[in-house]
Formats: sequence, structure tokens, C-alpha cells
Amino acid sequence: MSADLAWLLTRSTSSFLVKRKGNTSIQLSRDAGNLTNIHSFKNSSLNNKSYGAAVGAKLSECLQNISQQSNIYATTGFAVFIASAGAAGVVISHKKVASSNKPAASIVSKKLVHGGRRAIAKGVAKVTKGYRGDLSKAALSRASRILDTQVQGKKQYVKKVRGKKAIIA
Repeated sequence: MSADLAWLLTRSTSSFLVKRKGNTSIQLSRDAGNLTNIHSFKNSSLNNKSYGAAVGAKLSECLQNISQQSNIYATTGFAVFIASAGAAGVVISHKKVASSNKPAASIVSKKLVHGGRRAIAKGVAKVTKGYRGDLSKAALSRASRILDTQVQGKKQYVKKVRGKKAIIA
């Protein structure tokens, strides 16, 4: 089944779709592989799998392969998932193309904890190398947002009262 057909069948009934009351112009998604959290064909990790197969090939060859093989979407794929690693760091998971018929073995996780923000950014860039350029930037953005939530704020000090106010108190 092609990715376009799968998207048409699942776009309005997806369990990841966030439905809101009122007339909202944007639909959001809770899909773990959706790096931007926008419910669209471009950002969906469930249907949009052909781009990972296009790594390292010329654009014309990719278009020919997609037009010749209708099942390329089901057999090949690459998706990146980024989550928090607890108190510090990020966990980057991605699907292996070779193990697409074994769902449990197809996901590989790498925990990036050591080093600063720049080291973790290099790790994210290394994993998403060869991935779609527009979404590799989104992967780096998500990792940065996760690291921002893990930074503890500065301790607030109470200013001591001095002079006449100290005598009154």
C-alpha cells in the first residue's frame, strides 16, 4: 500500500491526532516520530517512510525507484525519535531499514548524556546524517528543547534588610 493511500485512510482517525474544540487552523499530533508535532503527511512517521530510502542517492534515481516500486513505502523506512533521558541528556532512537519486518528489533536507541549541549547536538547530527534535511533541523530543535527543560534555574536569594528597616523588623 502506498504512503499516500495510507495517509488518506488514517489522517482523520489517527490515535495520535490531538482534537481541539473550536475552529483551530492547526492540527497537532502526539506521534513519537513526529518531530514537529504538526499533524501532516510531511511530518508523520507512520506513513512517510520513503525518504529514508533515498539516502545517498540522486534525486532522479529516487523518483524513478518510487514510481517503479509501489511497495517501497512498506519495505524501507527511517524515522527518528527523540525523548528525554531522565534528569540529564537525550535518548535518540531510530528505525533500522534492514529489520523492517521485526518491529521489536528494528528500533535502535542511543543515550546521549555526557558532554555539553554542543556534544549532544553533534550526536543528534550524526544520527540524523543522511536523513531529510528539513526534519534533521527539527530533530536538533527538539533535542535543544528537551535540554532546556532539564536545566535547573538559579537559586533565588532573599535580600537582607539593612539599616533602619532591620531595626524595626
